[in-house]
Amino acid sequence: MRHRYPFEALQWLRHQRVDREALQVSERAARTARARADEARAQAARRRTEQQISELSGAEAVRLGEGAVRAGDLARVDDWRKGAEAELQAKADGELRASEALRTEVAAETVARRALGSASSDAKMIDAHRVDWRAEREAAQERSEEEAAVEQWTAKRYPPRG
Repeated sequence: MRHRYPFEALQWLRHQRVDREALQVSERAARTARARADEARAQAARRRTEQQISELSGAEAVRLGEGAVRAGDLARVDDWRKGAEAELQAKADGELRASEALRTEVAAETVARRALGSASSDAKMIDAHRVDWRAEREAAQERSEEEAAVEQWTAKRYPPRG
């Protein structure tokens, strides 16, 4: 006689939880990858802006050194420098936000991976219990069959006296 595993529903639920957690990890990993890409883009944009400002500032310094700049040009250069600094600050702020978003996503992915590990351990534990339970049932069945065979053999060899 084959016995049904008494915790079959629990085993199924634990495997469903593993599937859900694995999906969460996958989604979190994708979000982390997007956040990494966003951070890299923000860093690149800030670096490009810094480079452009540096190049333009260098060119203006050369013109100033040569005496080719008039008073009106100095005012425009000062206005431009203020605008460039504001733009650079905006890029740096964007990079900071992207870095913070990345840290948040990495933390969320770590939590999801831990939850998956826990769910996986729970599922493995119930799987191991089921294997042990079946082995016990099979051993009990085997002992029962052996005892029945011994009783039949004994009954044939040594009929009851009476």
